[in-house]
Amino acid sequence: MPFIPKIHTLQDEIFNFTVYMTWFLYIAIALGLSANAPEYLDTLQYYVKIYISLFLIWRFNPFRRVRFTSLDAKIAFSAGLFLIATTAINSILSNYLKELKDYLAILKFN
Repeated sequence: MPFIPKIHTLQDEIFNFTVYMTWFLYIAIALGLSANAPEYLDTLQYYVKIYISLFLIWRFNPFRRVRFTSLDAKIAFSAGLFLIATTAINSILSNYLKELKDYLAILKFN
């Protein structure tokens, strides 16, 4: 079994927690469970994007030789997911929330 530094284990745990929190917020938004969830999700995604960007730049710059780890695979996969999420899913959820708010406003006045 290869030696895994403690920082990699800590990064892995924090990253996993952040991914779970992101999916929880997506579900809360989709189900309308929290009015503040979109704000939390935007803030969380901002910092996750910064982290992933810095991680990818630092880890995979052309001046280093690295051995690909499971954390690297998670980060690379998540980078792709966040690109999709920030372009497609966020747009869909924003439209959904707008329609839901409009519908609730109509019901409120009736």
